Amino acid sequence: MTSVPCGRCQVIQDVANGWEGFCLGLQLLNSSTTPEFCRAKCCDDPNCEVWQWGNTRENSGAKLGKCSTGRGLECQSERFDDFLVLAGQRISHGTVSETIQLEKGRWCRGIGMKQADVRAVSAVGTYKAEVLQCRDVCYGDSGCSIWEHSTQDGCWYGYSDRCSRSFAESATMVAGERVARACGPGVLVQEPTDYVKVFGIIGFVAFLLFCCGVLVVALGALTGGAEPKTTPISPPSPAQRDAPSAGPSAGTRPLIDASSMRLPPYRVQTQMQMQQVRPPL
Repeated sequence: MTSVPCGRCQVIQDVANGWEGFCLGLQLLNSSTTPEFCRAKCCDDPNCEVWQWGNTRENSGAKLGKCSTGRGLECQSERFDDFLVLAGQRISHGTVSETIQLEKGRWCRGIGMKQADVRAVSAVGTYKAEVLQCRDVCYGDSGCSIWEHSTQDGCWYGYSDRCSRSFAESATMVAGERVARACGPGVLVQEPTDYVKVFGIIGFVAFLLFCCGVLVVALGALTGGAEPKTTPISPPSPAQRDAPSAGPSAGTRPLIDASSMRLPPYRVQTQMQMQQVRPPL
């Protein structure tokens, strides 16, 4: 990103040359000043595109009037108050800082529009590359505030406040933008992307990942091929099989001899009675 230096204040439209200058979206800067002061303030502001100076009808001959500045929208809007725009300009300085997509099916005309040397469509019938060329023509012209492209009428750029769906060109309009410009230390322009460098970094990272994968597979093959050492268990010898087993080791519970158990008397009597009452087979 690089800072955009401010150049001279270039006039695009001027009330003195018939421009109406009835713009909306402006902010009142001073209620009692001169046209020269108003213009200088707008030229010093990198975000200012329109300045207008005027007065009420009854004070139209006064030397001091109201100054308003800003971006300016719908500069052909009708005013219903008694304010008269006696001086004003649409200016340009710096580089493209903001764009607004034009509504498709809406074409702009005016004395400020001119046709660029860009084909309407390519040889195969597409227009994407031609639209980008049209945009670049406008971006490269400091006086351009609008561009539009039609698949029949080609590329037009410049400035205009007359945009309508009723124009014949609107039926083949495919792209367009309104362009705002600014300059100064706080305005940065993005440098073009170096795609060779970007894809080089992506390829290098992919190569590193591939090498890591090969290394992991190789280590797995080396460690998986070696069998763990086991100690074979030999069968017992005949002497070991014939030798008497040792008594219970310490901590081992001895087995209970069933012959040494004596049932209680009532248990014996019960069994005897059961034998006596059993019917003969």
